[in-house]
Amino acid sequence: MGTGEVLTEDVCDQWPLADVDGVRGRTITSMSFTSIQKIRFDDVDGAGIVYYPRFFHLCHAAFEDFFDTVAPIPYPLLIRDRRVGFPTVAMQSTFTAPLVYGDVAVVDLSVEKVGRTSVTFAYRIRRRRDGASCFEARVTTVLIDLDSQRPQSLPDELRTIFEQYLDG
Repeated sequence: MGTGEVLTEDVCDQWPLADVDGVRGRTITSMSFTSIQKIRFDDVDGAGIVYYPRFFHLCHAAFEDFFDTVAPIPYPLLIRDRRVGFPTVAMQSTFTAPLVYGDVAVVDLSVEKVGRTSVTFAYRIRRRRDGASCFEARVTTVLIDLDSQRPQSLPDELRTIFEQYLDG
C-alpha cells in the first residue's frame, strides 16, 4: 500500500484549522503527524469494507512514514543498520465507521507516552471524503536489540523526536 502524501501538522494549543484534507472545523490540541493512505482492492474483504487487521497495517505504514519524514533515520535503516526495532507489545482499538475500496484514509499519529524503553502511539483514522472518524488505536512499542531480543533504552535522538509529538 503506497502513500499519496505525508503531512506534518506543527500546531499546538488548540489551533483550529479551517480546512485540512477537506475536513472542516477540526481542532488539533498537540503536534501530530499525518499520513495519507489510499484504500486498495487487497485491503477489503468480501463485504467490500476494509478487513479489520488492515487498519493496523495503515497505522504501521504511518509509523514508517513518520520515521521517513521526521526521525533522524528511516525505519528500514534503523532495523538493517542499527539492528533495533519497535515491536508492538500492547494495543487497544475502537472501530467506528467503515472504509471502502477507493477511500482515502487520513491517519493521524501522535505520541501518548515516552518511557525508558517504550513509546505509546495514538492513531486516529478518518475518511478524507467526509471526515468521518473510522478507527482509533493506542499501540505501545518497545525498542529492542534485534539480535538479543532485549529491550534497549531509547536513544536521545529518538526520544527528542517522540517528545515533540506528545499528545496533550
